[in-house]
Amino acid sequence: MTPALSLLNELRRSSPEHDPPTAGIRPKALAWARVSTDEQEERGLSIPEQFGDIRSYAEKHGIEIVAEFHEAASAFRQQHRRVEFQKMLSRARSDRDVSLILVHDLSRFGRDSGITKSQIDELRRDGVRVKSLNDPEIDSETAAGVYLGAITLAKNEAYSREVAFHTRKTCRANVKARDPETGWCYKNGGQPPFGYRAKRLNRGEIKRGRPLIKTIWVPDETVAAGRPMYEWARHCLVELAAKGASLAELRDFCNTKGIPGRRKRYWALSTWNALLQPTALLQFCGYGLWNVRDRRGCERPSSEWVMVENAHQSLISEEEARCISEIRRVQSQEASFNTSNRSRSSSYLLSGGMFKCGRCGANMIGFQNGKSVYYVCGSQPYRRGLGCGRPAVYVPKAQVEAEVIQGIQDLLGVCGNPKGLAKKVNDELRQLWVSKASFEPNVRTRVAAIDQKIGNVRRAIEEGLEDASWANSRLQELVSERKNLESQAAGQPHIDAETVRAYVRISVGCSNEVNLLNTRGFCENFWKE
Repeated sequence: MTPALSLLNELRRSSPEHDPPTAGIRPKALAWARVSTDEQEERGLSIPEQFGDIRSYAEKHGIEIVAEFHEAASAFRQQHRRVEFQKMLSRARSDRDVSLILVHDLSRFGRDSGITKSQIDELRRDGVRVKSLNDPEIDSETAAGVYLGAITLAKNEAYSREVAFHTRKTCRANVKARDPETGWCYKNGGQPPFGYRAKRLNRGEIKRGRPLIKTIWVPDETVAAGRPMYEWARHCLVELAAKGASLAELRDFCNTKGIPGRRKRYWALSTWNALLQPTALLQFCGYGLWNVRDRRGCERPSSEWVMVENAHQSLISEEEARCISEIRRVQSQEASFNTSNRSRSSSYLLSGGMFKCGRCGANMIGFQNGKSVYYVCGSQPYRRGLGCGRPAVYVPKAQVEAEVIQGIQDLLGVCGNPKGLAKKVNDELRQLWVSKASFEPNVRTRVAAIDQKIGNVRRAIEEGLEDASWANSRLQELVSERKNLESQAAGQPHIDAETVRAYVRISVGCSNEVNLLNTRGFCENFWKE
């Protein structure tokens, strides 16, 4: 063994990363488990079994689990919608005692290889390591480790995308398949339209003896206000909507008759607006539809839809559906002449569910009466106050928004904790720098590591390293690499706490309060400047 390798082994043995835990002190970890909705029935993947394996591993290796987090959702879901996952990441970054995150396997942590790698690297920089019980140990500082890590993450993502492909193929075939006894087409899930109910059919067994359950839609014969629900649906569509009844008249009719609402107790304008859309009318005509909308809820081109004729019993004819659609078109045109155009971004800062009614839980929405602008409970205009109470409460817009903005400033700690705010802003700036400038996010960390290596080589020379030519060559390589990294680090944006605080104050003075709610938007503006 060369003197250089001998020195390297000594340095590794003396590294804190390779030291055994101090006697009496157990490493602290967070436990994370996840199942996607289509995997919950698979053996060995349930949340209790994942936690069971993680606890056994922790007990065997002297690790203390300080908290457990889990979710039942796809790992491809948008990150802001993985609420429990974000809570777990936040706890890992804020709790200085936590040094590990234990997972059953890396696919439970995430399946998008790019995002997962970025999150694992970010946690490592914060001193937290993600440990998988069933994946090989990966040393990201070696070339082999880089390849192995990329292969593992790519394997997880490829598997998930393959499952998604076959699931969609199965759903496409299922929606076209007809039940041999009833003759109606099977459904892939979702709430049936007004006047229908889902009927589950046992059609044999699948693997492991589990029953094969199929679902069809049939007219809802539940009696409400003296008539079956499917008769009320046809009456509303044919006798009211097809003869020019407005959304408000349809809503008031259902609420007056005591017909149960679709999701809440009372009907709203938005419910009837959705029921009179062309896709809903097609379903009332007996058509089966699938693949109409994407994951974000946006409507796909009709060429991508799967439409099956006579998929379930119709409640209205196609001619009646055309009549309803034409009347709705005329009503919409007339309404457009009586309303002014609105900006695409609402002027009501607290709309969209941020401000809710304390009596019924409905969203508070914007309302203008002359020159006065208010927030009012959404049940007032949409349900005539039903489900909330009267009189409605009107909250002055300017007053409540000013109080909220002041509270947000206090929560962000603009004056009380500028360092914390600066750290959050710099994290966002680093992400922008990586995506827009195509540089690596951990340049400074790598420079520090190279400085340590340079120091190690120099100490080895001073202690009598025999291979001096190798040491000199190695020093030149490290110095050259350091200069390249320093040139990159020089361009990375970084601001201190006082700069952040001053910028926020300027933004508030310019009535740009929305930046206080969105650190990303704050950094975008700073980046442009």
